[in-house]
Formats: sequence, C-alpha cells, structure tokens
Amino acid sequence: NFTRSITKVSNAPIHRLSTNIIPSHYRLYIDASQLEELIFQGTLDIDIQIKEITDEIILNSVNLNITQIGFQDNNFTSIILNGSVKFNQEYEQAIIKFHQPLNPGNGRLYLSFNGKINDQLNGFYRTQSGDSLGACTQFEPGYARQAFPCFDEPSFKANFTITIRSHKNLTTLSNMPVKSKSNGENDTYVYEFETTPIMSTYLVAYVIGYYDYIETRDINNVLIRVYTSIGKQNQGSFALKTAAKILPFYADYFGIKYPLSKLDMVAVSDFGSGAMENWGLVTYRETYLLVNGHTSPQKTKQDVSLVVAHELAHQWFGNLVTMQWWNDLWLNEDNFASWIEFLAVDYVYPEFDIWTQFVSDTLATCMVPDALHNSHPIEMSIEKPTEIDEIFDEITYGKGSSVIRLIHAYIGSEAFRRGLSNYLAEYSYKNTITDNLWSHLSRASNNSHLSSILSTWTKQMGYPLLTVKEKQKGNERLITIEQMRFLADGTKDDRLRWKIPIDICTKSSPNESVYQLYLNGEKKQEFLLEKISSTDWIKLNLFSVGIYRVDYPQSMLEALTPGINDQTLSPQDRFNIQADVFALARAGRRGYVDYLKLLRQAYKHEENLTVWKSILRQLSDLGSIFEYAYLNNTKLLYQSYVCDLLLNIYNKLTWDSLPNESSQAIILRSIILLNMGVNEHDKTRDEAAARFEKIFIGNNEDNFMDPNIRGAVYLTVAKRGNQRTFDQLKSVIFLELFRS
Repeated sequence: NFTRSITKVSNAPIHRLSTNIIPSHYRLYIDASQLEELIFQGTLDIDIQIKEITDEIILNSVNLNITQIGFQDNNFTSIILNGSVKFNQEYEQAIIKFHQPLNPGNGRLYLSFNGKINDQLNGFYRTQSGDSLGACTQFEPGYARQAFPCFDEPSFKANFTITIRSHKNLTTLSNMPVKSKSNGENDTYVYEFETTPIMSTYLVAYVIGYYDYIETRDINNVLIRVYTSIGKQNQGSFALKTAAKILPFYADYFGIKYPLSKLDMVAVSDFGSGAMENWGLVTYRETYLLVNGHTSPQKTKQDVSLVVAHELAHQWFGNLVTMQWWNDLWLNEDNFASWIEFLAVDYVYPEFDIWTQFVSDTLATCMVPDALHNSHPIEMSIEKPTEIDEIFDEITYGKGSSVIRLIHAYIGSEAFRRGLSNYLAEYSYKNTITDNLWSHLSRASNNSHLSSILSTWTKQMGYPLLTVKEKQKGNERLITIEQMRFLADGTKDDRLRWKIPIDICTKSSPNESVYQLYLNGEKKQEFLLEKISSTDWIKLNLFSVGIYRVDYPQSMLEALTPGINDQTLSPQDRFNIQADVFALARAGRRGYVDYLKLLRQAYKHEENLTVWKSILRQLSDLGSIFEYAYLNNTKLLYQSYVCDLLLNIYNKLTWDSLPNESSQAIILRSIILLNMGVNEHDKTRDEAAARFEKIFIGNNEDNFMDPNIRGAVYLTVAKRGNQRTFDQLKSVIFLELFRS
C-alpha cells in the first residue's frame, strides 16, 4: 500500500478524547511568512457543543505553544479569558482549565499558538527542491495535533475554514479553492479558502512552495490540476489525464458525484509516504505522480495510474465516509481502495491487463508471509495510531484487498456495486464501522450468511490447503476435498477451518464456472459432479479468486498440462497452478523436480506477463540456493535450464519494441532480457555489451538507453564488468537522473 507504508506514526499511548465536547467548525489561521526561520504562528476559533457542564476542555496538541485562550458561551456575549493550559505529553493532549464552569450548549473556543516547521515528514514540515524551500502537511493518522490544537480523532468531524499567510512568490494551496486573496505585510498574501465539507482532522492539508502546474476539467466540470517542481509540469500529463477519467468513473460507480469543485494533486519533493488522500489536495511522492517520457519505463505508467486511482477512491471511501476509529481502517479505507484501484485502472487502461497482474502482485505477495506461524488476522483491534504501521503489512493490504475481490466475485458485480452505493449514500459525511458495510452488501445480495463466511477470512490468520481426490463413475465424478491450514514449513495445523466458495472450470468450459461448491467449515467434504466425462479435466479456483492452495494428485495435474500448454486456461489459472505446485514443493509436500518438470512440460510457450513474473520470482528463489552450489556444475545446469525455458519468449520478443506493441509485451521484454542476462545467456550478454558501449560513442548526450530495457542491460554488463564498466555505469546513471 502506498499511503502508509513508510510514515512513522506517533508513539502516543491510547487515551481517547471525551465525547462531552464535540467540535463542529474550525476557523484556522496559519502565518507561514517566516518559512526560512522554520516557525509559524496561528489562531484558531472552534465552534463546539458541550453536552454536560464542565470546567475543562481537552484536545490534542503536540509541540505547540498555546499563548492565548478564550471561550465564548452560546449567547456569544461574553468571553472568558482566564483559562490555563497544561500539557500531557504522554497522551499528546492539552488540558484547558477554566475558573468558572462551562454550561451545556454551543460555544466557541479561541486559541493563539505557535510552533516549529519540522523535518520529520509529518505534521507541518519543511520540503526542499534544489535550493527552493517550501512546506507541506501530513496529518494521517495523528499528526494534525502537531500543526494546530484539535480534536484529532477520525470521529470528530467538522468543517474547516482555513486562512494562510505566505510570501507572494510562493504557491499556497489547501483543501478548498481560494475564496479571497489580499495583500499582507512584508510582501505577503493572505489566502482565505472556502469552507470544507464536514471531515476529519487527518484530511486537512496545506502546501506552500515553488510549483508549476497543468490543468484540465473532467466531464463533470471538476477542475483538476497537477502541481510539480518548477520545470517538471509536463511530467504530470499522464497523471492528469488519468485522474480526469477516473474521477467521473468513481462518481458513476458509486452513484455520488465528487463533492468538491476542484482536485489538486501535488508532487512533493520530500514525502515519506507514497501518497496521501487529503480531500481536494492529494499529495504524492514524485515517483508516484510523474512520468518522464524519455527516462520512465512503461511500468511507471502502471504504478502511477494505480496510485492515482487509489487516492481518488479515498475521496469517497475514507473522506466522504470515514471509519469511526482506526481499527476499521483495514476495510473501510485501505483495502477497499487497494481493490477498486484495479477496477478503475482496468476501466481506463484495459490494455494494462491489470486484473491479471493483481494475482501475482497482490494476492501471491500476501500468501507468502500469511503461511508463516507468526502471521496475523487482517481484522485486528487498534488501540492507538502507533499500531497502524505495526500491523498494516503485506498480509493486511494484500489479503484484505483479495477478500474484497472474493466478495465481489461471490455476490456478483451488480449486487456488490448496489451495496456500496447504498452504504455510501447512508453514511455520507458520517463515521461508520465494518459491520455497516457487511450489512449493506448482505442486503444487496440477499445473502444473510455473508458475514459469517467473511469472518473466517478476516478474523483468523492464514489460509487453507485443499487436498483433492477424484473418482470417476460413468458420467459422474466424486470429488473429495480435505482442508487444513497451509504452512510454509510443511507442518500440520488442524485448529482452523474456513468457509470457502469454490468455482470449478472444466476442459469443455475453461473460462466459466461450471460447478459451484461450498465448503462449510468441515475438515472433509464430498461432492458429486454430474454430466462430466472421464476425459474432461477440472480445475478448482477459477481465475485464482480464492485465497487457498490446491494439492492435486499427479493424475489431475498431468491432465491439466494440455490446457496450460495451449493456453486454453486463463492466465490467472495458469499462474495459479504453477504457484501452488511451487509453494507445495517449498513446504516439502512435493519435490522441486515436480515443479521444474511442470514448467518444462507446460510453460515453455507461455506469453503472459503475470505468469512469467511469478515463475521467474520463484526460479530466482531456487537460483539463490544454486548461486553457491558448485558441486557437479549445479549452478551452470540451473542457468542452462532457465535460459532454455525462456528461449521461445526471448526469440519472440527480441530486443526492440514494435509499433503498437502492448504495454504487457514491453514490460515482459525487460524481465525476460534481465533474466537471460543474469543467467549468462551468451547472445544476451553480447547484445547488452554492444548496446551499452553505443551510449558512449561520440560523446553524444542524446545516446541514452531505452528506459524499458536499461535495467536488463546495466545489470548484465555489471555482472561481468570491471572498474571501467563501473565508472561508465555511474556516469550514465547520473546523467539519467539529471534528465529526469
């Protein structure tokens, strides 16, 4: 996941704020005119509702100096100015005490404060592009309290009217469009922004710095801009085009228009996360927003489109409808966004074949750590924001989005979409919990058991291994399926059971679900498949939707081989079969020889990117074993095996892109060339060396490497290079970095 994979969160222990004080409207003024000194001042008016009489107001505040305090009661006639403040650093709270009681009703809290612009990539922090200094905010999950005193929990939603003072030569942005701009002292402007919709504090954002931008409007007339460092605006063209298509796609899919009049996407030079979904002002690491037409490989476009789609999904899922507390973050925000980003990119760029890549890049990635004894469920209690990074890992994100994919397939696309739309409509501008979404999906699909099925996937760790046996009886086939937890070390664990919907395809209908089975949580179940001939193979887990491994007897596996060879089976199913055999071999349940034989017998004519990525990732694992195995030329035999396996696709793709070649072929070429090179294929080594030397002919700076194959070329020449090679590599890489 791109949003929180790197950011280090606050270490504050749990101490939730009281619900006796409810904020409704913040009027925030930030004076950032002393940016060079890395300090800021601010004033803040918060409209609040007091439920019961009290003499104190507790809110969150970290590293801020509160200099003035005032309170005005619901009649707005008198101001209490004699409040005092104490700070609880452990709980990151400011306790404001008044010498007279605050009666129930509405009132307004007045604060003046100041603080430092930090260099920690969270809160209100400094950014720098070259010699240009700027500032940016990163408030999720608990960092708004570092920029202004606030009720910094997601359930305390409010409106925000933000005003910022900054130097005239700096671009100044916030969540909403500028309402007015006036001259301030000392060559500054004062920007007043329109009031936001009701939202959580972690979505507040402002960015100050030197930026260029490009803009467009989508079909719903939403103004979309991409802001970049000076001179890089053209590198934002792809992201701008992508956002202009995805934003109306979501509006149509959810049945709710994008609530704001503008969407800014900013490439921030110093950014700890991949991106952050601030409402109306999405911030990105430069590598996840910018595409350089000369130096960026084709895969960069895929990565950028997925990150943009992920953050724009949050404008509804997370911003419009927000989790009550962080323990519901796994579904309501990140895992849903991690699933629907693929749906959106597939709609905008079907040529990316992105759903096929999902099984390799997302599903398979999470199944490796989830097969360990120290795995964890994806649905876990979070007591404090600091725990988010501790438990949100490949298992949580990959398995979580895979569970969403499973639900979508199980209840059907229309029921799924209807349930989401109704859910968003009911909880717009509100907070919600996971059960609310399950309830809407259950009603939309008329499936009252949905929640009990899903709980076996979300509330317990790991996933099952299904051991299959078959027995033919005339035109019927008896299938026996036994389930147990799959563990990477091959040990047995019979304590856990799953409720598993299973779709089965056959030789006569390889791309549709011919039989639908349901494992109800028992250890072993039998099913009778009717109207199936003895020559018809079957395959479980159609399109690799299920989160489980399948152990077929050798006879069933051999029967599937022709369907792999002639590519009758879908790419997802071809991927799934070999991935399961490798996992079983690694766990000691099969031999590695079984896997290597399967590849040679069934995959030598494979052409799909996702299938090859999986195969080569797994062969790389084997290769790391053989790297230092000199006995009987084992390493050389392994390298010869890999080169022979890749030879057909290598000869088909060659070295240079063809006109109108697919995105997948371009990316696959780079992977195949790299693997041929590192496995010492003579022809590849010679061609890589020739292309590398050509860069330096005539000292022509226009002689730069095709970005889609440069990694393969550089790695191949480096593998047998010398000091001269190293110096050449260093110079050409520096030149490419300069061009980017």
